[in-house]
This record gives sequence, structure tokens and C-alpha cells, in this order.
Amino acid sequence: MLEKPAQTLSIKKKLLGVSIILLMGMMFFLYFTYQTFTTSLENERKSQTKNLSSTAMGIIQHFYDLELKGELNTPDAQKYAMHALESATYGETGYFWINSGSGELLMQPFTPDRVGINQTNWTDINGQYIFREFISNAKSGGGWVSYHWPKPNTKDEYPKISYVDYFEDWDWVLGTGVYLDDMRRSIFWVVAKASGALFIVFLIFVAGGVALINGFANQLEAFAIKDALTNLYTKRFLYEIIPDIQRKSLRLEEKSLAVIFMDIDFFKRVNDNYGHAMGDEVLETLGEVVSEKTRADDYCIRYGGEEVVVVGFYDDLETAIMAANRIRESFGKRLFVFNGTEFSVSLSAGIAIYDSEKETIQETLERADNKLYESKTSGRNCVSS
Repeated sequence: MLEKPAQTLSIKKKLLGVSIILLMGMMFFLYFTYQTFTTSLENERKSQTKNLSSTAMGIIQHFYDLELKGELNTPDAQKYAMHALESATYGETGYFWINSGSGELLMQPFTPDRVGINQTNWTDINGQYIFREFISNAKSGGGWVSYHWPKPNTKDEYPKISYVDYFEDWDWVLGTGVYLDDMRRSIFWVVAKASGALFIVFLIFVAGGVALINGFANQLEAFAIKDALTNLYTKRFLYEIIPDIQRKSLRLEEKSLAVIFMDIDFFKRVNDNYGHAMGDEVLETLGEVVSEKTRADDYCIRYGGEEVVVVGFYDDLETAIMAANRIRESFGKRLFVFNGTEFSVSLSAGIAIYDSEKETIQETLERADNKLYESKTSGRNCVSS
């Protein structure tokens, strides 16, 4: 198998590096977005909780107004207010509670056993006197309290944050809040879905980009190793794969590594008599013939101008000569037409067998070129070895 040219590999590595950097940037962006979005949603959830507290205070005020109008006495007004708020649960764990300014728990829908008991000396699992903080914050104009409290229908305490407010006329402390793990779990899934959708879009973008990059890199590779006119490998590519050819030569000791150097006879006359467009057609045809008459593992190179080199492994010199003659004879049979006139073009070739103990492949190339010169001086349209 042929090795990729160093330049092509370098380009692909750089493009891969850019893709990795973009991916890392996207991951950082998603993390930053997650943190920002999470903070935003937490603030929004707290704002909603505070708004719910304001709504509940409005309900209390409504029944207090009925008391002032004489439509309800104080005990009934307070009873109806507490009943309305006790049943006003929301979500899975959202509810309101009321305690007096002195610490007595007046209403708690999920811990009725504590109702009527003063809670000022009660502490959560961290030893925090939470009702004292409820009362202090509420009477100071309202505020947030962080603490631990059991979830509805459980005995285990969980982190919670609540907003408390004070209704002075009845000496009531009203509170409602959210359990932090529930809030963060809810926020996580909201953010995860949004981030997931964004990440999928990004992956599609990256996949498309990688496909384009790979296609671009393949095009660069083709430009780097293939001649656009003949579709044969370039001279530059030949010199880059010489180490690969040498290693293969060591593995295939029973085979002979032959270099076939070919050149179109009187190619300048073709350009002069028929024009460069016809000259390009002749070169293109030579590329087709060489590709057709060689094997898949032969290295077929446009060495320069009208010169073509074939590097391959053969049983011996004779089989290499036969291969060169197949190309020469097939190319000589091709007919070209210019302004209604048909003409053909011949080919000369020189062959050298690589001897790893005496020379380099470059020196073998030079010997094959010298043999080509012998063919030229011997009348052309022949193979010398």
C-alpha cells in the first residue's frame, strides 16, 4: 500500500487539530451556557417563589379586609385564609405554611402533628434554629432562609430555600419555598435538553465540516500526488515514496525492481504541427495506455513533460522488457485526428534493474534514463536495457 505524502498528512493533521479545537471550544461554550442558564433559571425559580408568596399575602389581605368590613369575625377570617392556603399546594413539593410571630406553627399541610406547637427551639439536622430566622427575616421586611426540612410524606430532611413574609395585623409569618435538589434536577433536565439540542446541531455541523475537510484534504492529496492531465503520479510523489519502494524491495527479494523510463518520440513536432491542445491529448492518451497496460501495484509517474516512468516488481528483466513493449506497441496503435488528418505517435523506453547493494534508486533512475537515450539514438520506437 502506498504511503500518504508528508504534505498531505500534515494538512490532514492540521485540519483534524482545528476540528478538535472547535469541539473543545464548543464543549466549553456548552459548559459556560449550562452554568449561566442554570443560574438564570435558579433566579427565575426564586422569583416565582417570591411572587407566589406575594399572591398568598394577597389572599390573607383579602380575608383581613372581610374582617374589617364586619363580614367575618377574626377567627373565621383567619380560618378561611389558612384553609385557602393549606390547599394551595403546587408542583410535587410546593406548599405554604404559617407560624405566629412568637414561633407557634399555625398551619403546615404536611406536618399537622407540629401545628399548635411553638417551634422556636426546633433545629434542623445542622442545628439551625430555622423558625427564629423565619421570624427575624419576615419582620425585617421579608427575605430568604436556607435550611433543611422534610419533604412531604417523608421524614428525611433535604436542603431547602424559602421566602418568608410578615402579616403584621395578624402577627403571621408566611413562608413558601423550593427543595434545592428538586429545583436543580428540574433545571438540569431543562438545560440538558436545550444543550443537547444545541450539541446535536453542533455535531451535525462538525460532521458536515469533517466531511468537507476530508473531501478537501483528499482533493489536496490528489493534486499533490496525481498529475491532472495524465492522471499518473507526480515526480514529487515518486521521490516521497522511494523509502517505501526500498522497503518493499527488501521484502520481495525474489522479484526484480525495474525502472522503465519512457519518452514520446518527436513530441515537439506534435506541438509545433498540431498545437498544444493536440499535444495535451497525446499526453492524456499516453496516461490512459500506461494505466491500462500496467498492474495495480506498479507506480506510474509523469516524470516531466512527455516523460513517463514506471516502477514495478517483475520476475526478471525479460518480463520488464515485455511490459515496456506492451505499452509502446499499444500507444503506437492509437490514432489521433487533426483537421481530418490522422496521425500516430511512437514511444521509446529504457530499462534498468535496481541493485540495492551497489546503487540507490535515484541512480537506477539515471541508468534507465541513459538506456532511454540509447533507444533515442538507435532509431526510436524501441526498448533498451
